[in-house]
Amino acid sequence: MTAVTSPNPSTSAEGRFAPRRRLLYLSMQDPDLENNGSTVRMGAFVKHLARHCDLSLVHLAGAGHRVDPQIEARFRDRDNRLGLADRVRVDFSTPGYFLFSPALYHAADRMLRTRRFDVLLADYGLAAIYGRILAASHSVPLIYSSHNVEYRLYWTQRWNDPRRALLTPFVFWAERAACRAAALVVAISEADRQAYARWIPDERIEMLPQGFDPELYHPFYPAPPESPAIVLFVGSFRDGYNRQAGEAIVRQIAPAVARVRSDIIFRLVGAGAPGDWAGGNVQVAGFVDDIAPEYRRANLILAPMPYGAGMATKVVQGLAFGKTVLTTEGGAGSIPRRYRQMVVAPLDQFPAEIVRCLAASESMDSGDFATLRAEFGWPDLMARLQLRLERVFAERSGVGIPGGYDDEQGIEARARPRPDGPVSLGGRPTI
Repeated sequence: MTAVTSPNPSTSAEGRFAPRRRLLYLSMQDPDLENNGSTVRMGAFVKHLARHCDLSLVHLAGAGHRVDPQIEARFRDRDNRLGLADRVRVDFSTPGYFLFSPALYHAADRMLRTRRFDVLLADYGLAAIYGRILAASHSVPLIYSSHNVEYRLYWTQRWNDPRRALLTPFVFWAERAACRAAALVVAISEADRQAYARWIPDERIEMLPQGFDPELYHPFYPAPPESPAIVLFVGSFRDGYNRQAGEAIVRQIAPAVARVRSDIIFRLVGAGAPGDWAGGNVQVAGFVDDIAPEYRRANLILAPMPYGAGMATKVVQGLAFGKTVLTTEGGAGSIPRRYRQMVVAPLDQFPAEIVRCLAASESMDSGDFATLRAEFGWPDLMARLQLRLERVFAERSGVGIPGGYDDEQGIEARARPRPDGPVSLGGRPTI
C-alpha cells in the first residue's frame, strides 16, 4: 500500500467554493490506467471533481485484475495530473476485489478518522460495501456512482464464469444497501435509473451516461485512406463479452468478408487477446498506450458483443470520431438509436453489413458531433454532476446552493450544444 500527498490550492480556478469542499473518493480500480470503460469513467470523474474539491483518493491497484507492471509504470500519475489532495493505492488482490479488502477499508477509515470530509463517493461495484459501512460509521453523506446494475451483469456472466452466479446475491445485497443509504446515486443509463428506482425515490438518482473528451475524440482530422480498409475492434479481452466478440470476428466474420474483399483488415486492439487470433486478414495489436490514432485510421468500428454492461465506451468513442459503428443490440445497449452513424444488426449479418458500410459510408462524418457532444461530452456531463453535488453539500450544511448553481438558466447554458469543433478539457486517450 502506498500513500501520496499532493498540495492542492485552497480555491478553485473559477473561485466557486470558499472554503473548498473535502471529498473522499473510494474506487475499486486505478484511474491512472484508463484502459477500460470503468477506468475511463473514473478518470473523468476524478479529474473534474479534483478541480472543485479537495479530493482524497483511496483505490485498489489494477483494473479489476492485475495489470502488466510495465504498463502500470508507464501510466502512473507521478506528476499529480489528476490534481489530488492525497491518495492511497492499495495492492490488488482477487479476493480483495471480488469479496472484501481489509487494507482498502482501513485506509479509507483512517482518512475519515483524521479529517472531516463533506461527502464520500463510492465508485463502481463492490465499492458499495465500503461506502455503506464507512458513511454510516462516520456520519458522512454517501454518493454511489454505478457503471451498470452490477448484480445483473454478474448474473449475465454466469454462463462464462459460474463463480459469478454464486456471487450474485452478495453483489445484489451490497448494491441495494448502498443505494438505500446514498444521498445520491449516479446511474449510467435510463434503464439503470429505472432499475434503481425500484429501491429508492427517483429524485435521488442522476443519470449520467458514459462520456468522451471532445478535445481528444472528435471528427476534425484528415480522412484515412480507403484501402486497405481497417475494421477496428477495441476492448480488453479479459472481459467475457469482448472475448466473445473477438472470437466471432476471428472465427466467423473475418473469413466470410475475406471471400468477398481481399483489402479489408480486421484490427483487434486491447490487452489479453490470444496470439493465435492473428493471421490472414486479422491483426492483433495488443495493448496500445494511445488509442486515438487507431480510431482515426479506422474506416469502420465494430462492436459485435453478445451482451453489454452499462454503456459501451467503444461505441461512444467511435461515434465521437465520426466513424460508422456496426454493433449488435447487445453492443448498442442503452445508446439512443437516433445516431445515423450507428448501425445495429444481428451477428450473422455482419459480413454483408461490413462490405455495405465500407462501400456506402464515409470513413469520417462530423454531422452528429454537436448532438453527441451535448449528450456525451464530459464537460456538460460534469456540469450536471457538479450541480447535484452542490445540492448534497447544501443539504448537509443547511444553506443554499452557492456559486450561482441555483441559476438553472446557467446550467442549461452550459449544457447547450456549442458550435462544431474541438474544445479544451485535457486528459489522455484510452483503450
